[in-house]
Amino acid sequence: MNTSASLGASLYLLVPGGGLEPPTLSGHGPKPCASSNSATPARLLAKPFETKVSNSARLFIQLCYYTKYRLLLQFIIMKIKFLGTGAGWPLPRLGCQDKICSSKDPKDTRTRSQALVNEVLLLDLGPDTYQHLKQPGVDPTKIRFAAISHEHPDHTFGLWDLSHTYTSGRREKIKIFINPKTLAKIRFMFFPKEYDILPTLAGTEIKLDNLRLTFLPVNHTKDSTFGILVKEGNKKFFWAPDFKSLPAETTQRVKGADLAAIDGSELKIQTPSHETIEEGIALGKTLQAKNVYFVHIGHRSLPHKELESYVKKNGGDNFHIPYDGLEIEI
Repeated sequence: MNTSASLGASLYLLVPGGGLEPPTLSGHGPKPCASSNSATPARLLAKPFETKVSNSARLFIQLCYYTKYRLLLQFIIMKIKFLGTGAGWPLPRLGCQDKICSSKDPKDTRTRSQALVNEVLLLDLGPDTYQHLKQPGVDPTKIRFAAISHEHPDHTFGLWDLSHTYTSGRREKIKIFINPKTLAKIRFMFFPKEYDILPTLAGTEIKLDNLRLTFLPVNHTKDSTFGILVKEGNKKFFWAPDFKSLPAETTQRVKGADLAAIDGSELKIQTPSHETIEEGIALGKTLQAKNVYFVHIGHRSLPHKELESYVKKNGGDNFHIPYDGLEIEI
């Protein structure tokens, strides 16, 4: 085989039906995937990198590959559904007649914070999980994974209901990702054998089909609360509904996220375990996140429309207030 033939076989990697593994600088690499519609001669597929090519040719091949790879990444879409956006107690609060609780805007009705990623991964399992999964457009039989940020009831009480999800007439064990320190605090609240429990250490990246999941420490409870970083291709989504502050290492790993869903428990009032939205606006700018959504919306805040205006005025157009049922793509 001559050099031009080797180059032609290498470029076959860059067309539909070709492989996605890049050729190596040594001049050898994986064989392209054969395509039934391909007109490429079989002799070019046999040993495509057997013959050495010039350094410039190899670099050109790699440049073409990575250009295509980056273009493909741009078409990856992560779908995120905000099932709930409220704090530990839902809105409106029982018996309350203040501005938020008396609002007629349906966006001011908030259940406990929970998100669904690509229809397969649940983030947190609060007591509203059952109702969330009965919503139109949500298919609970597609859910295969769940990750829990920390042990508080508004993030864990749904473990009881989720365990009885039926697929084709039988119950499927959903994989639960949870830090060992968090698990130790809730192990007697549910029947662990109903799930495939996977203790997950902070900082360890776990692969879930096309998704990658990492628990990152945040400051809320003692050593048992985490933000959850979800990646797909070059897309990055950070879920952290409860925290007072982020450690420097977590901040660094989250920088540049396509979407950060962070604690919005309070507007301005300081508490020991939650940041304020004022502080969250500053944090969002530090994180350089493309979009920031405040979840875990609390009682001492503003109605939805006013709060949306507030965060945009003080943060910018990339700051948002989600509502229950909002679905977005990144």
